Amino acid sequence: MGHAVIKDTKYQIVNARVDQASGGPDAPILVAEVELKPSNGVPFFYTLVECEGAPMIYKTESSVFDWWMNPDEHESELDDLQDAGPLYEGENYDELFEDHKGIECYEGLRYLIYVMRASWDEAEAFIQATKGKNLDEIEIPKSDVEEDWENGEDED
Repeated sequence: MGHAVIKDTKYQIVNARVDQASGGPDAPILVAEVELKPSNGVPFFYTLVECEGAPMIYKTESSVFDWWMNPDEHESELDDLQDAGPLYEGENYDELFEDHKGIECYEGLRYLIYVMRASWDEAEAFIQATKGKNLDEIEIPKSDVEEDWENGEDED
């Protein structure tokens, strides 16, 4: 057997969800999560946390979604998560679109960004339609931020 190239790994979408973590006086924090299962490995989670358009992406072995939903109960876990550092953090998504070498399963992040940026109804329908499928079997629509980036539009 030859040496397996990581590109050949298939990733199954186990589940995904998106919700708004907080509102009130502060800017709302949106949280989206996708659980991915590599064909030859342990499942992992990508979590996208967005506040006022600025994303932070975390890669974890277990779900951290509920931590963001109930931050008061999970303060120490969230501190640890933030100490460990995000996979990506930026004022927007541009740098991620420009350079994602070294990021495992970039398509999984595109999936997550679409779920985050689509309307609630679209996101829900998309998750229902894609759950249980492999990423390479589905067409991930471009999110608004990806289209803006491709068209070279600046938000400023």
